[in-house]
Amino acid sequence: MKNRNTRIIMGIMAGLVLFSSSVALLLYLKQSKHKETAQNNIEVFVAAKNLKKGDLLDAGSIKKAKLPKSYISFTPLTDSEIISHYARVNIYKDEPIRLEKISALKPVEKIKQTVKKSETKVQTTLNKVQQVTEDTLSVSLSVFKNKNTLLRGGDYVDIASVIPSSTKTDNFNTRYIALHVKINNFVSNGKTLSTPISYNAKKQIIRADTIVFLMSPKDIKNFLAVYYKTQALNANRVYNTNNYGGQLWMIKTPKVIDENLQAQKKRLMVDRKVYRKRAKKQHQKVKISYEK
Repeated sequence: MKNRNTRIIMGIMAGLVLFSSSVALLLYLKQSKHKETAQNNIEVFVAAKNLKKGDLLDAGSIKKAKLPKSYISFTPLTDSEIISHYARVNIYKDEPIRLEKISALKPVEKIKQTVKKSETKVQTTLNKVQQVTEDTLSVSLSVFKNKNTLLRGGDYVDIASVIPSSTKTDNFNTRYIALHVKINNFVSNGKTLSTPISYNAKKQIIRADTIVFLMSPKDIKNFLAVYYKTQALNANRVYNTNNYGGQLWMIKTPKVIDENLQAQKKRLMVDRKVYRKRAKKQHQKVKISYEK
């Protein structure tokens, strides 16, 4: 009887050992499969909804998704590289956001204009490229040396650059980059703000990290040229605390333009062309007479 009980106990213990081993093996295989899946997947940002060409991307336009590495043939973008950019083409829901499908500037559309001829009264539809007067340019507030918290959307500013002389470090060259630029809005983590500092429902301070300007193509060209020049001076920042590199400044200006003051500022523009009159050589006229 005693041997029988011993055999029963040994059988139960052997069953428990086999059951525990099976559970452990199952968990190990499941964990290995999960780890293998995680290693084969990569996290990218995809469209959270259908986006049309020209739509401005914000935090609600994108979401994170894990896709197989074999499916990703491009470098995934971060959220800061996507937000405040425009869709260059139509982007469908759950489609990965690629660099070639977004742009910092709003794409120019071709519009149809109806031309009416009074004599023949014939209407002809023509494809004409829309003439761009202003574009939106998103700029990080960190690139500016001064941060005016009193600025509001709709205000106007002048943008100036301060670059040290190549020969003397204590001399600086100051030039205007863009004049009378309108502030469209501010952005904080993809959300549009009208002021650089605001408060949420919990009375917490929200600080804008980006400012959006309405600028002409000429001003954008000047700004980007000086931006990269000052960035090169500072290695990886447009300003530094030691003032050894270039700086960018915003100067608030009235909404109504003073023509005399504006003319003075234009003479200090970075791309101002100076036309010099060349002295004309005076040729002496010699009259030759022949005697008969």
